[in-house]
Amino acid sequence: MNFYKEELNNFIQTRPQSRELWHKSIKRIPGGVSHNIRNLGLPSIGGFPVFIKSGHDAYLMDVDDHEYIDYWQGHYSMLLGHNHPDVYQTIIDKLKHGWHFGTVTTEQVELADTLVNDNPSIEEVRFSSSGTEATMYATRLARAFTGRSLIAKARMGWHGYADTLLYNVKAPFLGKEGPGILPEDKAGIISFDVNNEAVEEFIKEKANQLAGVIIEPVLGGGGGFPVKLEFLKMLREITEKLNILLIFDEIITGYRFSYGLFQNELKVIPDLTTMGKIVGGGLSIGVVGGREEIMEQANPQSKYRVWTGGGTFSAHPLSMAAGLKTLEILKKSNRDYDRTNQNGTTFMTKMNTFFTERELGFVATGFKSFLTLHVLKKYIENLNPNEIVQLTDKKREALLQLALLNRHISGMHGIGALSFVHSSKHIQETQEVIEEISPPISKTDL
Repeated sequence: MNFYKEELNNFIQTRPQSRELWHKSIKRIPGGVSHNIRNLGLPSIGGFPVFIKSGHDAYLMDVDDHEYIDYWQGHYSMLLGHNHPDVYQTIIDKLKHGWHFGTVTTEQVELADTLVNDNPSIEEVRFSSSGTEATMYATRLARAFTGRSLIAKARMGWHGYADTLLYNVKAPFLGKEGPGILPEDKAGIISFDVNNEAVEEFIKEKANQLAGVIIEPVLGGGGGFPVKLEFLKMLREITEKLNILLIFDEIITGYRFSYGLFQNELKVIPDLTTMGKIVGGGLSIGVVGGREEIMEQANPQSKYRVWTGGGTFSAHPLSMAAGLKTLEILKKSNRDYDRTNQNGTTFMTKMNTFFTERELGFVATGFKSFLTLHVLKKYIENLNPNEIVQLTDKKREALLQLALLNRHISGMHGIGALSFVHSSKHIQETQEVIEEISPPISKTDL
């Protein structure tokens, strides 16, 4: 029996309750999931996702009582780890008084005030329920403010599932990401390659049509590729010169590498910024913020108001309270930030050294605590980001996730991200597991 068959058999035999729940789920929910990546690609190799019942610190527990070191950490949102006692108590205290009112609350003002005080580019904010909504509203505000219709986004940039920006996210970059979405020319979207000098001329040529340029400082859709600082500075300079709004999507990077938005460290200040994940303390949230004159378009007292933040659960009381408590803790966590960032950088370096020395079809990418493991169709040295995503082997990537789960490690995109609760022991154990399973994954038949 080869490595793949042994791993799959072990996985299926030891998770009977997850298997039963999966069979029920696929009968009631298309594909069995309500977020596409949560199946980990496992159905493509005969597996199924594990069903989780609890989490604490760095760990998850599934319904079959398997415990995992977790690196996905709630879509990167749980920087403090699962079920942090202070955030937990804050949520419990709020629940005693109710959990949804459909009104304004004190915490909404306090969280907005914190985000404004923490970040020079943020003068006003609007809350929504998700990052997808936040990026959708940011582009709408940009179009209204400039009177132009075109939005430019980076290839491999991930900005959620709204029709506005679901273009050229995944290889082979064919434009719109699937049926039901308008062609690019009708949707008012164009794409560009990051770290490319030709982009400056590209923006100049489209200047009369461009309302905004949106970009993640570390590309999430491609798998954690940092954008060069010089490129971001160029974008700021050319957009400012041509009166085009620069939008930073910091839903992943905001408050992840240090207290505050990543743009503060980069010293590149955009016109609008989207936030989410960490600033909601692990509960549902989206935020769009920026210059007062742009954000004031969303004021309902305005004669020509821009519709934003109209969701039933916008500025949800529990999200506001959990976010506030999380940021309060993070503000005192400089040492934890430094340790976690260094651990991530060291982990990625060690993994890539191991893969290169053995000429394995694996590569680790990311930045500081944000980590992705790519499983490739073959070993090639010194690949650029575009080549990495084009060479990704989805079935072997799924086998990696399955083999990690069999060894009590849970992740997404190979790993995911480090949180403050990940110790050197956790990382060492994970490194040893990856060194064990990556050679047979590269060689096994699927």
